[in-house]
Amino acid sequence: MEDYIDARIKRARHLLETHGVDAVVITSTANFFFFTETWINPHERLLSFVIRKTGDPVILAPKMHENDMVGSSVETLLWNDGENAMALLAKCIPEKGVVSIDSLWPSQNLISLMRHRPQLTFIDSTRILGELRLRKDQHELALLRKAGEVADGVMQQIIAKIVPGMREIDVVEELKNLWTKEGVDEVSFNPIIGAGANGAQPHHQSGQTTIKSGDMVVIDMGGVINHYCSDMTRTIAIGEVTPQMKDVYEVVHRAHEAGAKAVKPGVLLGEIDHIARTVIKEAGYGSYFIHRTGHGLGIEVHEEPYVYSGNQQPIETGMVFSIEPGIYLPGQFGVRIEDIVIATETNCESFNNFTKELLVV
Repeated sequence: MEDYIDARIKRARHLLETHGVDAVVITSTANFFFFTETWINPHERLLSFVIRKTGDPVILAPKMHENDMVGSSVETLLWNDGENAMALLAKCIPEKGVVSIDSLWPSQNLISLMRHRPQLTFIDSTRILGELRLRKDQHELALLRKAGEVADGVMQQIIAKIVPGMREIDVVEELKNLWTKEGVDEVSFNPIIGAGANGAQPHHQSGQTTIKSGDMVVIDMGGVINHYCSDMTRTIAIGEVTPQMKDVYEVVHRAHEAGAKAVKPGVLLGEIDHIARTVIKEAGYGSYFIHRTGHGLGIEVHEEPYVYSGNQQPIETGMVFSIEPGIYLPGQFGVRIEDIVIATETNCESFNNFTKELLVV
């Protein structure tokens, strides 16, 4: 077992002790990978990594995934289709006490487990798994830096390829080809290309719209490398820029810089949102910033922590999240700028270093 995996298990045990929890049942593909570095999508079948306050951890896996478990130093219990896997899981956790359940586990599975362990108290995984994955270890940070570096290169390449006459979906296909050439596992999400008025929809689904001179184009994309995600957004202008476009872009740029500059341990995540939002509000565009300022990123493209108004959670060293303010003018255009940053001991480091100046192509 790698040292950093062993350290994660020890941290989990420490949290179990701290919070008075007797075991944690880990079932989601991402959380299972976090403790095993084995990526399995079991679909409806039970796959679980169980960490107990006392005793060694144990894996429960479908027999069909036996080969995936070869080399694991953790005891593995295999079950066949037709067997009662939930009864097997019940034997791996205490009869009484408190057990933390992976928050992404389907409720029907939890209900089934509750029938086998009616005297247990079940809680969600926020205090155990959420806290563990909230601050990235050095192994994770190295992978995220690499993912960010590749994303910078892909963004530079795709901007160089965009010309009037291309459709949004043409740009998406070019992006996917570029990511494939970089050897990514998959894209973090289907790329968002919002040309002209489509850019005013933050999560626009790229379609047949043709990019033309005078458009602002929002480019939001990311790739998964070694199971860690990247996510970045830039907005470019095609051919010409109106004074309003330039003004909106500069406001978003200032908001992004102000939010990033404020990141340091101890500052509330809600304060980062407030700072970025205030820049946009004071410029007269407050009602057009219609989403939170950021989200966490790691094995999943959206995970804790979240940067939204009123979030009283303080920033801690090792947290990784996006800074992505935007202004969206319905029927006209949108502008968003997004980088992924890590909170360091004194401020933040950006995983994305591609220019944030307005590019006109």
